[in-house]
Amino acid sequence: MVNQNYDLIIIGGGSTGLTAARFAVQLGKKVALVEKDRMGSDCTWTGCVPSKALVKSAKVAPEMRNARRYGVGLAEPVIDIRTVLAHVHSVVE
Repeated sequence: MVNQNYDLIIIGGGSTGLTAARFAVQLGKKVALVEKDRMGSDCTWTGCVPSKALVKSAKVAPEMRNARRYGVGLAEPVIDIRTVLAHVHSVVE
């Protein structure tokens, strides 16, 4: 391993660590970001991001049911849970 000098070392590549690293780099600092697993942490992989993608899919159905008020033909949604979950996984990736 090559010796490096850093202005800041951030432990944890979750959303807060990534935000802190981005901010420090914008300030011209040399940053090392240390993560034992994969970048993004729980928020990206199992929490915030997938839940918001799932909620968005859930909001589309009532919009379809009420589309007539906006001049759009009425449609009854058909929910394919496999496709919904594929969308959630694609957003996470």
